[in-house]
Amino acid sequence: MKLDILLVGVGGQGILTTSNILARAALKAGVNVVTAETHGMAQRGGSVEVHVRLGDVYAPLIPVGGADYAISLEPVEILRYTQYLNENTTVILNDRPIVPPSVSAGLGKYPEISEILETLRGITKNVKLVSASKIAEEVAGTIQATNVVVVGMLAKLADLPFDYEVLEEVVKEFFPEKLVEPNLKALKAGYNYWG
Repeated sequence: MKLDILLVGVGGQGILTTSNILARAALKAGVNVVTAETHGMAQRGGSVEVHVRLGDVYAPLIPVGGADYAISLEPVEILRYTQYLNENTTVILNDRPIVPPSVSAGLGKYPEISEILETLRGITKNVKLVSASKIAEEVAGTIQATNVVVVGMLAKLADLPFDYEVLEEVVKEFFPEKLVEPNLKALKAGYNYWG
C-alpha cells in the first residue's frame, strides 16, 4: 500500500498542521509515514508545500507525476506544483483566494478560478472545487479551521489506511482544549460534504 498526498497553500493556512494530523493518524494506525515540507520566504503569506507519503515509501518527496491526491488551500498555489500531478490525481481545490501583495499593488494579476480549473483539468479530470473556508466559518466559526475541513473531505474521498475515528482522536489530542470542539465540527463537516 502506498498513498502520496501533496498539500499546498500559503503560510498561516495550517498546511503544517494538516500534515501533522495525517501523519499522527497514520502512526496511530501503525502505518509508515514520511513527510517533507518546504516553506516560502515569509512565515505568513509565503508558499508552503508539504509531501505526505503513507505506506511502502522511504524517500520523503513525492516523485514528479506521483501525487495520488493534491490539496490546495489557496487556489493559485496548486499551479506552482502541477509537476506532481498526473491524469489520476484527485485535486481538492479550496475556492477562497489570498491575493498576494504584488497583485494588490497592481504589479500582477490574479487568475480567475475558471483559468486555474482549465489548467488543472488539462492534467486531470478529478478536480474538486470546494468552499472549505466558507464551511469552516459556518460550522467552526473561524476560517482557521479550513485545513481541518479539507482533512475531512480527504478522509471521505481517499482510501486512507486509517479510520475516520482515528482522525477524531488526533484532533482531540493535537489541538488545545478550547479548539477541539470547533475542529471536530470542521472535520465532520468536511467528511459529510460528499454525502
